[in-house]
Amino acid sequence: MGIPTTSRALLALGTALVLMCTTLVFVNNHSTNNTILDRSSHAMTHSHSASVSLVSLSDDPSLLVQTSDNSNLDDHEWDHFEMNFKEPKTAPGSLPSDEYAQYIYQEIFPLPPDSKVPHLRPPAGRTIVVGDIHGSIDGFNGFLVQTGYDHRRDSLILAGDLVAKGPRSLKVIDRAIEIGARCVRGNHDDKVIRWRGYLDSLTPSEVAQLDNETDDNDDIDININDVNNLNNIINDDISNLKRKKPRTPYDLDRKSEHYDIARRLSTRQYDYLRSCPLILTVPRELSVHNIPIHVVHAGIDPRKNILHQKPWVLVNVRNLLEDGTPSRTRKTGQSWAKAFNELHSNTGRSRTSRDFLVVYGHDAGRSLNVKTWTIGLDSGCVYGRALSGYVIETGRIHTVPCPAHGGK
Repeated sequence: MGIPTTSRALLALGTALVLMCTTLVFVNNHSTNNTILDRSSHAMTHSHSASVSLVSLSDDPSLLVQTSDNSNLDDHEWDHFEMNFKEPKTAPGSLPSDEYAQYIYQEIFPLPPDSKVPHLRPPAGRTIVVGDIHGSIDGFNGFLVQTGYDHRRDSLILAGDLVAKGPRSLKVIDRAIEIGARCVRGNHDDKVIRWRGYLDSLTPSEVAQLDNETDDNDDIDININDVNNLNNIINDDISNLKRKKPRTPYDLDRKSEHYDIARRLSTRQYDYLRSCPLILTVPRELSVHNIPIHVVHAGIDPRKNILHQKPWVLVNVRNLLEDGTPSRTRKTGQSWAKAFNELHSNTGRSRTSRDFLVVYGHDAGRSLNVKTWTIGLDSGCVYGRALSGYVIETGRIHTVPCPAHGGK
């Protein structure tokens, strides 16, 4: 007599569960000596003129950043280096601090040889900070043409989010490398960097398995032949099971475009993206206002020293909630830029040697947002609006229209 279909299915499921439990026990007994991924193995070195050193922002060794030489700025700007904080557990939209992030906390933009004396600048050279490009290669190239950018004399700083949303993310990275542009890390860049770092930690078979993963678990059908072959499958994969597979960061979405971009990045493109610090500081000697300029992607917490900022704030913040907690949403609270400007205005003084300007992107909803102490440059190029840039030596702002859909 044949086994009824329902009974066969139950038997298959029971057999599968027994074999899976046996495998888990085996792996558990053999996993205690697994090598843990060296969290500092991805620390980066640079050939920039400023010296670089590793700094731990917390007791968690996974949070490694780099900070550069600070000799070009006032002592008051850099008098606190302990930075022994941890991210608040309730931070809205927190940027995880995992070993794949490889943060460079801060770098100093190098002065040209003839700019050591305040306000002595190259006769035709400019330093231009540009807002979010988001894969909009046509908008990017159009901006360079319309502003007369010449990489032999001008310098470009990209305020983050070179990638995602637009159609040509890798082309934007290649163009940035070609013209020698500097950059800071954006929230979309960060996801791509962390996806690539995670993928590089996997074996080829694990990457292939990840490529084939599906979330449609309801469609899984247990076949009796699969159960019969389960022993062979387990034996084939036992070497991989004995190795402690790194856990995928919880906030990374396998179905996102960030994953696809990370898979397609060349080593050169990946190295360029992860060379972008969280803060790029332009010394006062280049500024028309004779104050330091800190370029970040999203913004800062106005209550904290510039070197005491949390990485997720620098990459994500838009608003401050009523209790002062930084948030990435605009729905509640007030703009961090408004709070920062109010804090400076309440002092009742004009610009002094103790002040600085923050130039940022990220907030396309508020578009070009120019205030006394802050300049927001994300004017929505990827949405067919414009790409904006701020010239540090003159204070001039360029706004160039972008094609719809970010270009092809």
